[in-house]
Amino acid sequence: MNIPKLKFKKMTLKENIDTIKWAYYEDTGVLSVHDFTIQYFPKLANLDKNLPKEEVYKIIECVVKEEYEKYEKRMEQEVIRYNNLWKKYNDIYFQELSNYLRVNWPVNLNIIEGKVGLIPVFPRYLDSFNFSISTGVEDDKLIEVCAHETLHFLWFEKWKNIHPETPRREYDSPFITWQYSEMVTDPILNNKPFSEIFPFQEYGYDSFYHMYDGEVLVMDHLRKIYSKEIEIEDKINKGFEYIKKVLEKEQRVNNKKHL
Repeated sequence: MNIPKLKFKKMTLKENIDTIKWAYYEDTGVLSVHDFTIQYFPKLANLDKNLPKEEVYKIIECVVKEEYEKYEKRMEQEVIRYNNLWKKYNDIYFQELSNYLRVNWPVNLNIIEGKVGLIPVFPRYLDSFNFSISTGVEDDKLIEVCAHETLHFLWFEKWKNIHPETPRREYDSPFITWQYSEMVTDPILNNKPFSEIFPFQEYGYDSFYHMYDGEVLVMDHLRKIYSKEIEIEDKINKGFEYIKKVLEKEQRVNNKKHL
């Protein structure tokens, strides 16, 4: 079986600028990326809302270029640190994840890239099997991010096998398929065999832990589904049916409030 290697590399200046251009205008969904962006780059706060996007982009280019050149050496050092931290987990985790999900890694996938830059959030790119991460991430958090993001890559390989009818766009925000994929990292990574491999406690988006189905915490019920002695395909499908029911009910309630 093919086992890929996660390798970190420094994000290019263009990649860093492009990420911040996207992040600055991303202010919908579960996570307000825009808010994190202006916290990370205070010079981007309080820009005139009437400025054309082209002018905002020019400001972003200048701000990011200045910071990138200032911290370029630090990014290079973090690439070395991150590679050293992750390498002992790579093979055992990717093998166990493949066993757990009962799906192989793509045969032509040899390298998963972790791009290190000056960014406020850590986007992942399913089609190219890479994700981005910031500098200054603490050891346990670094391992958690690596496990979390790479889980998504193999998770959607499995999803394609079970649900080939799902449109590709629904693998991303704001669709339920995407939201479900973010929720399952908790019941998967916090249980055996992964809880015996890693030093962290997996924790998803904060909003997930405030969702209720009546008086029951949704995440608690999802954990119960994944703790059952049933096939992984059944866990995935039962969990999705439950989350879909909860989220669709929530959407109907919200729609009524706006009538």
